[in-house]
Amino acid sequence: MENLPGDVLSKIFIRLLAKQLAQMRCVCKTWNAILSESSFIKSHLHHSIHNNDEILFFFKKNTIIFNCFSSPGPITARPSSSPRLELTNFIKLKFPINPQHKNPSVTVIIGSVNGLICFSYSSNHDYFICIWNPSLSASLTLPPSSLPYTRYFLAFGYDPKTDDYKVVKLENIPYYEKPNINMVTQPLGEVYSMRKGSWKLIPQTIPSYIKLFIGQNEVCLNGHLHWLCLTDLEVSPRPQTILTFELGAMTYGQIPLPDSVQLDQHLFRVNTLGVLGGKLCLMSSAKDGEFGVWVMDDDESWAKHHVFSQFSSCITPYGFTSHKEFLFQVGVTCRFALYDPVAAKTKIFKIKMRPPVVDRLIIFRYVDSLVWIAPNSRLKLAG
Repeated sequence: MENLPGDVLSKIFIRLLAKQLAQMRCVCKTWNAILSESSFIKSHLHHSIHNNDEILFFFKKNTIIFNCFSSPGPITARPSSSPRLELTNFIKLKFPINPQHKNPSVTVIIGSVNGLICFSYSSNHDYFICIWNPSLSASLTLPPSSLPYTRYFLAFGYDPKTDDYKVVKLENIPYYEKPNINMVTQPLGEVYSMRKGSWKLIPQTIPSYIKLFIGQNEVCLNGHLHWLCLTDLEVSPRPQTILTFELGAMTYGQIPLPDSVQLDQHLFRVNTLGVLGGKLCLMSSAKDGEFGVWVMDDDESWAKHHVFSQFSSCITPYGFTSHKEFLFQVGVTCRFALYDPVAAKTKIFKIKMRPPVVDRLIIFRYVDSLVWIAPNSRLKLAG
């Protein structure tokens, strides 16, 4: 098999799991060269995304560490094709916490891109940010940044132009403080580049019209992070907007929401960002009204794609799967469901979780990934 042409080997390798391929790098120099090529890693990732069964991870967004290692574990994995089936092989996954860090307290899931999971945890008043590839059992702890420990939030994204995974750390804006456009120092931010292994200060400050980031409702798409934000009405005519951040250029931008989903003082409305068919989408529900989905078209205009009148305001939207099925939580219960708009059918997940945990769930797609989380000299394999 070692004598087979490189293109034939690549077609065989691309069908194997990332963990198997990582072990096969030690067989010979030829195999190691093929499996280390950036083009092969991207091809394997593309194959994994488009050919493997879709698996959804249900994670507790804020998880007490000592509970993470007990049954049933921090992860509940379900195939979107059979949501009542639990994939027990993922239950054994544990956060790769450094054993030298005593008394770890709370883990926060920051985000997931291309099979990599970014999370943070604290230990003895120190704060650590990690990037983890569960497919390879590999993790990386980021070096400290220069921003202070308090009053900031984190996001995780991928820049396709530089093939780089980045962590964005932004100084938060307390909701009780009125933004002041005349302030000498506006909120700052830093970006960690996994390719470079270092932090860099963002040259721009957060725009002065941003009053509050709404939860952790960020979306990474085409090298841009998107946040749903409240604005200062004395500066901006719209109460809500989408703040964007280009990971490569490290610059901010803005996308206005559709006029029909702007907040109204007489109509309570909940807006949520997501991705549908590879495009930015906005899910919006009004109290005692319809639930609608708007999609950003190529000409950067919003188009209304779905109206789910049967759901109204009794659901909490989580987004869409790769098969364009709508994932949502039913009312205040712990029940989750997938709705197929084409077939007009709903599939119920059989998940056992206590109600207080529901508000802290983060759900993302698991992708078998050969993406190395750091240069080989800095890669840490967890066994």
